[in-house]
Amino acid sequence: SGALLTLFACGFLEVDNFTGQLSDMAVEQIKTSKRSDSASIWPAQWLIGLTGKSVQNVLRSDPALLEEYIADFEAAIQQAAEKCHQEMGDLRITLGFAEDAEGRRAELDWKDIMRFTTAIGSQTLTIRGSDKSIYGKLFERLVLGSFLTILGFGRVNPPGSNADTDGKSENVFWLSDSSSTRETDATLLLRPGKLARFDIGFIGPGNSEISKDKLSRYEREMETAGGVHSSISFIVVDRLPAKSKKTKEAADRIGAEIVQMSMQYWPKYLARRLGERLGFKHELQDIPDNQIRGYLASKLQTIPVQDFLIGVSLEDIEKEAELPEVEDEIAWVEDEE
Repeated sequence: SGALLTLFACGFLEVDNFTGQLSDMAVEQIKTSKRSDSASIWPAQWLIGLTGKSVQNVLRSDPALLEEYIADFEAAIQQAAEKCHQEMGDLRITLGFAEDAEGRRAELDWKDIMRFTTAIGSQTLTIRGSDKSIYGKLFERLVLGSFLTILGFGRVNPPGSNADTDGKSENVFWLSDSSSTRETDATLLLRPGKLARFDIGFIGPGNSEISKDKLSRYEREMETAGGVHSSISFIVVDRLPAKSKKTKEAADRIGAEIVQMSMQYWPKYLARRLGERLGFKHELQDIPDNQIRGYLASKLQTIPVQDFLIGVSLEDIEKEAELPEVEDEIAWVEDEE
């Protein structure tokens, strides 16, 4: 944010009609930069009110729509400036820290301020979106990895990875990695042909669409495979809304389980459902509720959680944050009524 503030201040001192040329300069930088050059493309996008996600969703990744968008964007900035002027009067901000040798200082009127705050907003969305993706990936691995380790399963590398899996094919699990097509957050292999797949995430009561997206994807995969795989899908979510009939129906169609983390002892419930579906026993399934907190705390102290981060590349995750996903965790809410 400080860098953007400096960019505007220096731009006013060094470029004639800076905000008037800003859109053209930003578009030119986007067009002439390599697609992988985020250091050039992202700031240029921010200056015209865009992020990587909005390029996908607003422009549909179609460069031909950029010119039309710029016209609408400029009109919106002008209307916002006029409204601010009408309601709050003539306001000018002097950026005293940006001063040249002749003592000239950069000044912003309402239109300039609208452009600056819009750029800051777009920059914030990009950074927070990347952070959210990183934290989400780490959350998935740490929670599922710890849970499956407590149940007595050993972590191995995903099939097809470069690392050696030691040829283990029973009582093991592997976590998703950013180097391959993302299917599930974790896969449990009890024995050959006996699989459980896990997808975990915060969804919240107002948006069940993500759960249905996950379930629909699993259903399509099972239909493609002819339904011959003995694989159980577990969707672990924050909580579901009261009106979640469609989501539950989708789960029932493919025999999937939905587990809500809002339940006080959801690890015990998940362990029970997992045991019932795959046919194995573990002490967590029957431990009294008043002993669960202490039990889990003691088990977690012995788990090398750093092992769950093996193979995680923060650079890949940051890039993934800018890519479209079938089941994006910030999705439009569908009105089930």
